[in-house]
Amino acid sequence: MKRLPHTPSWLLVSLHLAHGLIAAGVGYMAGYAAVIYMHAEPGSVRSLVAVFAIGALVVFEVGFIAYLIMRRRKMRRLWGDASALIKREQWEAARITLQQLLGYPEYRLAPAPVLFALGSCHEGQGNDREAMVLYRRCGEFPAALRARGLLQLERGLNESAAEALRSLVARRPDDTFSTVLLALALVRSGSHSAAQKLLERALERRPKSEMLRMNLSRVEKGEEPSFDLET
Repeated sequence: MKRLPHTPSWLLVSLHLAHGLIAAGVGYMAGYAAVIYMHAEPGSVRSLVAVFAIGALVVFEVGFIAYLIMRRRKMRRLWGDASALIKREQWEAARITLQQLLGYPEYRLAPAPVLFALGSCHEGQGNDREAMVLYRRCGEFPAALRARGLLQLERGLNESAAEALRSLVARRPDDTFSTVLLALALVRSGSHSAAQKLLERALERRPKSEMLRMNLSRVEKGEEPSFDLET
């Protein structure tokens, strides 16, 4: 089972920071007005309006924070439910749960995590074509790039797999599994020399990696890379 990625916390933090800055500015202005009018015009309509504005802002902020907390918990619950359903291979139920996440603005702005999970469901149901479409819609999302590469390797689309895995390795050069996977795609597409150079560069960065050393030796012998250290 593919591991579902986390929610886009960077986006949530940005949105909450923007809201906090706006709320702080409004609160400062309302508080300033309340102090001025209460001292300059005690008991006046303007001083009462200023105090009422402060009270309304406090009530709104407390309610909004409670809403955000409940909303965040619901999103986490949906992710948890989707993970459990995928683990039990209940693909259709998982798809319905994931579709609910796409109703949240965070995932309409950054849908890649949900699209990847939906692609996993389609792949689990044997619908490789739809899974590939969803993985492509994820763009440079690392988990989707790896899933694309694996699926294309299984279908014999070795050059397309190498293209996706190049993008993944460029983003995660220290990911040994992805590096070996790219070497496998290159070997199957007939680029033995490119696979050898790839593994040599990776071994220079991680000289203690037995996986890289073993696979470099295999490629030098004209064999395919393997993930089994016993071979």
